[in-house]
Amino acid sequence: MRIENSTALVTGANRGIGKAFVQALLDGGAKRVYATARNLETLAGALAADPGRVVALTLDITNDAHIEAVARQAGEVNLLINNAG
Repeated sequence: MRIENSTALVTGANRGIGKAFVQALLDGGAKRVYATARNLETLAGALAADPGRVVALTLDITNDAHIEAVARQAGEVNLLINNAG
């Protein structure tokens, strides 16, 4: 999978390895990275990495309504990193 010009979605992107995945995708040339977590405020660090390419979205992977909303908002995703624990 080529990262350059990809559109990625990272679950659990608010800290640790998820936040590192966001940075690695940006460094690899992803055109957009959807960073998700249960609480938007916790995504400030990921968003600050590149506000022009990182989009913060609320996602609790146990909540069907959240999943459906993210699927609508991030429909062009071609790379998924399912990191949420």
